[in-house]
Amino acid sequence: MIKILTSFSLSRIIHKPIVWGMPITYSVEPTNFCNLKCPECPSGTGELTRQLGFLSVGDFKKIIDEISQTGFYVQLFFQGEPYLNKKLGEMIEYTQRKNIYVSVSTNGNLISARNIDKLMEHAPDKIIFSLDGLDEESYQNYRVGGTFKQADEALQLLVNAKKKLNLKKPFVELQFIVMKQNEHLLNEVRTYGKKRFVDRLVFKSMQISSYKNALKYLPTKSNHSRYILKNGNYEIKGALKDHCFALWRTAVITWDNKMVPCCFDKDANYVFGNLSEYSVREIWQSELYQLFRLGVLKNRKGNSLCNNCTEGLKVNIFQMKN
Repeated sequence: MIKILTSFSLSRIIHKPIVWGMPITYSVEPTNFCNLKCPECPSGTGELTRQLGFLSVGDFKKIIDEISQTGFYVQLFFQGEPYLNKKLGEMIEYTQRKNIYVSVSTNGNLISARNIDKLMEHAPDKIIFSLDGLDEESYQNYRVGGTFKQADEALQLLVNAKKKLNLKKPFVELQFIVMKQNEHLLNEVRTYGKKRFVDRLVFKSMQISSYKNALKYLPTKSNHSRYILKNGNYEIKGALKDHCFALWRTAVITWDNKMVPCCFDKDANYVFGNLSEYSVREIWQSELYQLFRLGVLKNRKGNSLCNNCTEGLKVNIFQMKN
């Protein structure tokens, strides 16, 4: 961590990328398939042009073996619904065996009484449970293909099983994306989170990809939105500075072993290398990666990938501990 922080600070000063050390956090994609069709998610809308598939256990273990000495946090999520990968439990167990903290982000619609025991046998250290409504109308407005009833029952099952087994994990984070259709529910969501005994409630500002969807989904209260609308367009609040700590801190790996710059490269348009040919370290320190970092240090706004990014801006989440 000291190497990463020091080299990032020096890079900001001299405007040239210096990278010492390896990533300390990783986002690894179990699958880019999804069971829902959320209108601002390229997995759900079918807009991903890259191939769909599932990460194999063998490939995953190879990644974990390489990063276990330097990484301390792995998020088993990028695009798609992680629990569609039938080997997710084995991946969680192997990661924890290497003393790495592991989290999973889920819409919860695949969790049921039939599989809750198996899920708890291989429970992640943290589970991010996305719930963007408190009834069928507000929920299905965005979580298309799912139901509030199923998601609510899944959250209850999860919390009850944790309590029954007297387990400290998973740490349950309830995530609520704030949009026009549900912003009136925030106080009710706080009450709901307390009744469900979640460990943390996080309100997340919504990401949009078009002016049309901005008009349809963005909250009416400006403090709930990460964007400013003007002249028929939208832009992120705050100034994008010419640096990005994520490019020094975190590696993102797709289900088919490709390393991409960050979580905003959802369609893997910037592939720096494939782990079937190179190691994580080789790709992390490659010329392609360094050229991308250099571009951000010189002119972050000039990279279209960065124009919808919240890294370094305080417009992404606002949270309350229960």
